[in-house]
Amino acid sequence: MLAWSGLRHRYAAGATIAYADFALPARRHLLLRGASGSGKSTLLALLAGLLRVQQGELHVAGAALQTLSPRALDAWRGATLGVVPQRLHLSEALTVAENLALPALAAGQGAEPARTAELLAALDIAELAGRKPHQLSVGQAQRVALARALMRRPRLLLADEPSANLDDDHTLTMLALLLDAAEREGCTLVIASHDARVVEALSGREDVSEVVL
Repeated sequence: MLAWSGLRHRYAAGATIAYADFALPARRHLLLRGASGSGKSTLLALLAGLLRVQQGELHVAGAALQTLSPRALDAWRGATLGVVPQRLHLSEALTVAENLALPALAAGQGAEPARTAELLAALDIAELAGRKPHQLSVGQAQRVALARALMRRPRLLLADEPSANLDDDHTLTMLALLLDAAEREGCTLVIASHDARVVEALSGREDVSEVVL
């Protein structure tokens, strides 16, 4: 599902990040851990195809990302990827159900009300379908963002600092939701975090590999 070798990324300011070669075993998830500025967000952006591979090889979900044209990369991203960003980017003008429809609409497809209802029920927020983001708690908004990321049945689910702004109990709940969703949907989960609570909760799990940056 995930492998990279000789992977480097250089920023315009001149700083270069080099990543040790890595391959994720089958049927496992990945925790990217390290301090702020260690390169976690850059690696997530590379995995998502949002940054082009400048040097090295990066294979994600059967695709060699360094070989794809911009158009092919866009198509691959839409068919393969689900993202729960640190800043959730829910549209304040839309209801929860309408926010979940955005990925399909952006891909030129129709809304899937049955899929929306399925995911909201699975995440125990079915009653929130008609609310708008400002009517949600932080934890509820994160569940909505997770449901949105899962709408198109991704093969890879990326979560960037999922414990941001959460207390201890809600952090554990969110991690459980991410792992349960990945298991239920049959996708690989990648979590990037510098939060010691996340590291403690996931370290030692048989289904989670770690990359320390």
